Amino acid sequence: MITVLIPNYNKAKWIPQCLQSCLTQGSLLHEIIVVDDHSTDNSWETLQSWKIKYPEIIKVFKNPKKGANLARNFAFSKATGGYIQWLDSDDYLLPGKFENQIIPLQEGKAEIVYSDWRIDYFDEGNFLTSEHKYYKDYEDFLLELIKDNWTSPNNYLMTRKFAEKLDNGVGWNPETSVGQDREYFTMAGILGARFKYVAGIYAVYNSQNQGTVSGIDFKERLLLNQVLENRFRKEIQASVLINVNLKKVYIDTLNTHLLKAKYYNNLIEVNENIRLSGIKWNMIHVKMRPIILWIYLKTKISR
Repeated sequence: MITVLIPNYNKAKWIPQCLQSCLTQGSLLHEIIVVDDHSTDNSWETLQSWKIKYPEIIKVFKNPKKGANLARNFAFSKATGGYIQWLDSDDYLLPGKFENQIIPLQEGKAEIVYSDWRIDYFDEGNFLTSEHKYYKDYEDFLLELIKDNWTSPNNYLMTRKFAEKLDNGVGWNPETSVGQDREYFTMAGILGARFKYVAGIYAVYNSQNQGTVSGIDFKERLLLNQVLENRFRKEIQASVLINVNLKKVYIDTLNTHLLKAKYYNNLIEVNENIRLSGIKWNMIHVKMRPIILWIYLKTKISR
């Protein structure tokens, strides 16, 4: 019934915990599809040993090309279950996730379900501490996604029918190098997905202190993130599913992000016609507000 889709790259150490956490979900588990993205460690050998042990459930493939989102899209092309669980190979699920999260999906109350979750922090492979993240049934979950109220992708469970709307790079865009999961679920919201909260902690995200993600420094990430948010802006403006008033709220939120990004990286261009009344000052630290206002005024003068 539920297909688990796992991209993997050099996570041999974490794969056993990841796979075992899926197997303990019980009868709702239909299959586990792992796509290895040309790992250079012993991931492939580890995956083969698990496939041999559970041949009816675990299916292992090598990514025909190279790239995390290409691996995810290829994994989805092999899925046969009616519900989709995305899971990175160094994270894992907790007991009861499937049986509790699937209920609103089966009842037709949502296309995507999320819950509370946990972060386990590691430093060079050594466990440090855990942090619990408690969520709620947000009135407008798309707004939370636009704000970048981030949750680990393994926290979600979704219908296959809606996942099909995000196929072919609509959700997992091969050109995106940062915020890949944020893009996927934000695009789901823009395309009309209904999100539903189910109380309980059912997902664990392993945060590993291994330097900056993909070797990209903070300022470069801000630039790349603006490419992502520019896409959101265009998709929101073009949407026939989002009413005019909500479009203003979403665009104002993205524009506030843009001003904050400009604060940290002066190379970022502000080409949007930002409304002063639309700036979300509650999203800006009080000490930053005078400078953000100066950036806004300077941008207006230069236009």
